[in-house]
Amino acid sequence: MQAVLPVYLLAAVGMILHRARVIEKEMEKGILKLVIHCLYPCLILDKTLGNPLVRQFDIVAWGIGLGCGLIVIGMLCSWLIGSIAGLQSGTGKRTFILAGGVQNFGYTAIPILAALFASSGDDSVLGVLFVHSLGVEIAIWIIGIMVMTGTVSKNLKLLLNGPIVAVILGVGLSWTGGWTLFDPELGGFIGRMIRQTMSWLGACAFPLGLMLIGATMMDLVGKERLSMKIGISALLVRLLIMPLIFLCAARYLPLATALKQVLLVQAVMPAAVTPIIVARHYGGSPGVAVQTVVATSVAALITMPLWIRWGMKFVFP
Repeated sequence: MQAVLPVYLLAAVGMILHRARVIEKEMEKGILKLVIHCLYPCLILDKTLGNPLVRQFDIVAWGIGLGCGLIVIGMLCSWLIGSIAGLQSGTGKRTFILAGGVQNFGYTAIPILAALFASSGDDSVLGVLFVHSLGVEIAIWIIGIMVMTGTVSKNLKLLLNGPIVAVILGVGLSWTGGWTLFDPELGGFIGRMIRQTMSWLGACAFPLGLMLIGATMMDLVGKERLSMKIGISALLVRLLIMPLIFLCAARYLPLATALKQVLLVQAVMPAAVTPIIVARHYGGSPGVAVQTVVATSVAALITMPLWIRWGMKFVFP
């Protein structure tokens, strides 16, 4: 609870600020661009440049592969549960497949992963999270868009966004030795200045991102009629079935400890906000995505500590 509650408190601050019209709806788009194209890439680069974990081929390969593969499994589970629940194409089934299949892989996961596994000051595990997130992004913008629209050829340019470029650049510089140019000790005066600026900007990413999520949810809650069918289906997929799959992968696959830690935290996450944006832009049903996010986020306040407590014993017996 000590690791989970600050995440919800930051989202609650965003809700309050939106309610008080400090964060107005017109501002949200600009803040989102700031976080995605500046702050989050700076955080990624700060945690990947020179990170010894991201210089290990097995971690990079397993991280990207599982990031993509587990999202695909999540979407298949969402399709199955959605079909059993009676969801039909044209009434939100495709949106539910994407929304139920994608966990919150960024802003909510970062502080919890740091609180659990980086308390000693070594936060290199965050670099592994970002490598894993690259696989998640690939799954969303290729498989997810294909599910929503039936085509993917026009959407490959979406893979050239700030976070993906930052992960590729961070891993590439770490492998080639270029990271030393930005190392506080090896990079000289200019390198130290750039790295310090990058670190300061990156530190703003997840607090501002979480407040933005809270503001967005406050804006959308109440505008959609809640569906018990969608809510229960989302809880089954995101907070029951997928945690078991993630935790089994973490325990039984031959993975590095840091990647097991990342999967443990990813296992307990509620649904991501990204599918709401995708549904808005590609003719889906944003209301279905909103209900999925709200239902899983509220329930995860209780389920996250329980899953983490059991998962720690299961994955690291």
